[in-house]
Amino acid sequence: MTMTQPGKIAVLTDSNCDLPQQYFKKYPIFRLPLVISCGGQEYRDGIDITVEEVYRRQPDETFKTSLPMRADIDATLDAIARAGYTQVIVLPLAGALSGTANQLRLIAKERTDLDIAVFDTKSASIGVGIQAVQVAQYAVAGMEFEPLKKLTAQLIEDTTALFSLDTLEYLRRGGRIGRATAVAGALLQIKPILMFDREGVITTAAKVRGRNAVQAKLLDLVEKIRADAPVTPAFNLVVCDGGVPEEGRRLEEQLKKRMPGYHQIIHGSLSATLAVHLGPNLLGAGIQLLRTTPPPLD
Repeated sequence: MTMTQPGKIAVLTDSNCDLPQQYFKKYPIFRLPLVISCGGQEYRDGIDITVEEVYRRQPDETFKTSLPMRADIDATLDAIARAGYTQVIVLPLAGALSGTANQLRLIAKERTDLDIAVFDTKSASIGVGIQAVQVAQYAVAGMEFEPLKKLTAQLIEDTTALFSLDTLEYLRRGGRIGRATAVAGALLQIKPILMFDREGVITTAAKVRGRNAVQAKLLDLVEKIRADAPVTPAFNLVVCDGGVPEEGRRLEEQLKKRMPGYHQIIHGSLSATLAVHLGPNLLGAGIQLLRTTPPPLD
């Protein structure tokens, strides 16, 4: 590992990353709030509106989402610079789902005080979160910017996030699927297991009938990814739930039992932005393969 003085590199992500608060306190990870609008009002995710409020209002109101506010971007980059960081790795929501990456690339060209590298994470939720955490851990351990950028690209390719929805209605509202598909899924109690393909586009990994089958299929799919992968020194696991923490905890415990050799496991809660498009009762799991030996955890 090529080393440099720790403390020069920061990681910037957005509120879709679904990381627990302790990771922002422990590592040089900064977060931009995505914007949610409803009834002519704009709210910053996690600041002006909570995911619980979205769930409460969602059955009767229509929410939309948009990019971070320019003022928030400038303020966050200024804070990064004031804290002594000179280089930034940016890991936003997948480019196929959001224009945030392109927005940040344009703004990065205006900054003369920061060397900023913007990536398409090709993922969402805790899939982005584990990328941000692992990159930050390498940065804190002293990896230099250029090799860390190459490693970040590899981590993105080696991260797989899977999730299941309780209803397809909110994807239908957002124009992601047709009405007939949503209705058929509801009538037949079909629960698709979705994932991100190599281009960061949401695709169907599997389908099960009934919510009780979701957890077992998620475990099988994550385990198969690890089994099919070339030998790697380590791997990380992730779990996410959308308002169903008990189910999320059961999934986390089962994942630990099935794949005990993990380096670290992170359990996140769905953000308000993603809840707009995915609805309540989401359950997700994923894996990140590590081709480079990770720094030891504290």
